Parts: sequence; C-alpha cells; structure tokens
Amino acid sequence: MKTLIVHFRSAPDRDLKEELADADPLDSAGTDGVSLEMAKRQTLLKEMGHEVAICSAYDWADFPVPALEFNREQVTMLVRNLYGAGITEFTSEAELRSAFDASRLELQRQLRSVIECFAPDLLFIHNIFSLPVHPAATVSLTGLLREKQIPCAAIHHDMLSEGAYKFTPTCDLAKSILSEYYPPSMANIRHWTINTRNKKALWDKGVDAKVIHDSMDFEQRPEPSERARIRAILRAKYGIDSHDVVLFSGARIVPNKQTELAGHLTAAMLSLRQEIIGKKLYHGDVFSDKSKVFLVLAGRPERAFLDYRKNLFELFDTLKIQWSYVGDDVRPHRNIDEGLYALYPDFYTIADFVLYPTGWEGFGNQLLEALAAELPVAVFEYPVFKEDIAPTGVKIVSLGDKLLPEKDGRGLVKLPYEVLQQAGREIIAILTSPEVFRSITDHNVAVGKKYFSYDVLRAHLRDALQWAKTCNG
Repeated sequence: MKTLIVHFRSAPDRDLKEELADADPLDSAGTDGVSLEMAKRQTLLKEMGHEVAICSAYDWADFPVPALEFNREQVTMLVRNLYGAGITEFTSEAELRSAFDASRLELQRQLRSVIECFAPDLLFIHNIFSLPVHPAATVSLTGLLREKQIPCAAIHHDMLSEGAYKFTPTCDLAKSILSEYYPPSMANIRHWTINTRNKKALWDKGVDAKVIHDSMDFEQRPEPSERARIRAILRAKYGIDSHDVVLFSGARIVPNKQTELAGHLTAAMLSLRQEIIGKKLYHGDVFSDKSKVFLVLAGRPERAFLDYRKNLFELFDTLKIQWSYVGDDVRPHRNIDEGLYALYPDFYTIADFVLYPTGWEGFGNQLLEALAAELPVAVFEYPVFKEDIAPTGVKIVSLGDKLLPEKDGRGLVKLPYEVLQQAGREIIAILTSPEVFRSITDHNVAVGKKYFSYDVLRAHLRDALQWAKTCNG
C-alpha cells in the first residue's frame, strides 16, 4: 500500500550531511516531537512492506511544499488577523478573505500535484487539523480529501482545547474556519490523538477518536560500549569530566517547557554538593571536591521565543551554575565528520539524570527518550503526565504540580524551595546507589516496552491500513 505522511515539518530519513550541517540554529526542524513521531511511522511502515513518502515544507522531504511552513510572514500575518487582536493589516474582512483564498488556492494546487503524482492509498496527516497555525493549509487539504475521497488518518498531537493555545476569532471567516475544520468531519477521515484529554475534547465536538500515545523503540538501543564511546567524546567536547554529574534537558527552549526550573534544580543540587563529595557514583567514579554539577541543554530554540531564551540564559548566569547549551550541535542524525549528533540516543549518553520540568505537553517525547536511554528522570507533573503516563507505574523524581504564584523579575516561573531541596536529595540518593539507579531504570524500560513500544505503534498502523483497504474496496 502507498502511504503519504503530511505535516508542516519533517525529519530527514537519511543522513543529508550538507543540509544538516547548515541547518538554521533557530529552527527545531527534524527534532520536534511531531517530526520524530512521523519518522517512527515512516520506519515501521517501510518495514511492514509499504511504500511511504513524506510531504512537508522542507527540501529533504520526498515531496517538498515550502508553502506548508507556518513560520512565514505571509502565514503569520493571516493568523494574526484571523485570531489576534483584530483585523489590523487588512482594510476589511473581505480583503482578508481574498488574501486567505489566494493562499488556500495556491496551496491546494501544489498539494493536488503531490497527491496526483504519488497516488497514495492512505494519508497520515499530522497536526494540520489540530491547530489553526496555518489555516490555509488545513482548508486546502480538507478540500482535496473531500474531492479525492482518499482515506485519511488524522493524528492530533495538539488541540484547541489545550491551555497552551489561545485562538480568538476576529470575524465570521475566522469563526467558520474554527468550527468546520478543527477538525473536519468526513467519512473518509478517521481520527487519532495522543492523549485521553484530547479524546474527550474531540468527543465533545462530536468526533470519535482513538488514542495512540507517542512511542519509542525500546528493543533496539545502543550497546553499552557504543554509549560509553559517544559519552566520552561528548563529555570531552564540552569540558565535562567523567566524575562530574550531568543533569540533562533535551526539550526545546520554549516557555511551556519551563526550562528555568531545571536551572533552579541544578542550583539546589549545587547547594547540596557537600553531601555528594567522597561518595561513589552509580557508574563507579567518585564525586570528589573537584567534581562539578553541570546542566546541559540540548533542545533547540524557536525563533518566536528568543526573548525567553535570553532571559533563561541570564537566569542561569545569575544562579552561578555550571551550564552548557549544546543545541547547535543537535541534528536528526549523527554526522561525526561535522561534529553533529542526534538528540536521541547520542546526547542522552552525556547525562546522569534527565530533567523534564515542562508545564504542558501533548504527551512527552523527551520523557520516553529518557526511559529508553535507561536514565532516571525528574518530572514536573503536567496534566497529561498525571492522566496518561503516571498510571502506567513509571518511577520518577517528582517536582510536584504547582508553581509559586508569582513569577520572577524576568517573567520566569519558580518552584517552592522545599520541593527543589527534596528533589535534589532524591536525585543524589539515586546517583550514589547503583542498585537503586538500576532498579528504577530497568523498571521504566519494562513500563516503556509494555505501553509505549513499537509494538503498540504497529498495532495502530495495522488498524489504519486495514480501514483504508476497506475504504478503497
């Protein structure tokens, strides 16, 4: 069967050395959660014997359509006027509608060309029917699905109902787009979402969706010798000794990830440093009076949140912690010749403990990466974690689920002092006990295999493929 996977962005499925080496440092392309989940589907569908193509805004896609990129001025201007303070950059709703229609028709022309060229039996459309970040793309794709009657598996990673997103319509056009297309309801579209909260939100809209959580390959992990080799290379590159403790954050540097809490937790660990000195770490090295506690950030930023990154880095300097930003060296694939490495599994080898202080996630890709990397993790208990992940029995160090009511002078969030101190002591206890460290990581790998493995994803894919066969006769 021929399947076409469509999203605004995508990860390359091969090592495109030149393109990856020259990647925009302010673009998370190929390392964002949706792109990663698409790549997993592509890999498994190919293994199952199907022909798979990717359509996205990027040149490395099988079918590149640059107009799919939502972070372009033409698109963001339309969104500002449809779902912002008001129609401020057009003389009237009629002029706004005219500009929207022009964008929609051009995208529909390009996407029709892709569909007619590849002739897919099934489309997987990721997030385009979830949020109006590029409404012209949503409306044009819906029109093509209505016209061509191709079976479509719509995967909703994010939803309008989530607290992280606010879209207030400015006019009748904006209202009609929201009500008719997020998501569209047609017989040839089946809906999946990545958490039970979104399933309920879709049900409230009259849409019956199934849940397919994010997944990881828990069976194929790097050999210990390979992990040790990459760990030594990366630690040497960033001036980190084998007896130093590395707290690691792999999430993108955007406000909802609350990376400032990772800085505060690192500072708490620093205040407890005397309690570690002289103790043997889980891997055998002794934490000495020369050892450091490092915070390493490997998540890439987004251009829209550069002020947040600036404030974050200023905070880390104010806290007087040892920290390194390594995101410029992160790519979807390893390229040793250029000194570039994949976020997972490569950069996780540098870590002793993963910090996941995010305040909002549709699911939690970096959390699954931590589990698969056999690392313990500290988690701020965001809503989807409590509802979908905690019930599986995963073992974590909790950062609680409540922030202090007031932000700091930079607008950054904070945790209570006692929560940070308690978490710091729990982390130390795990890092200085090989038995506890291994029992936690072994347990979490077992949980991952049961609930978030490729076997779970394969079952979802078979379900979608079987449904598409029925539709196609």
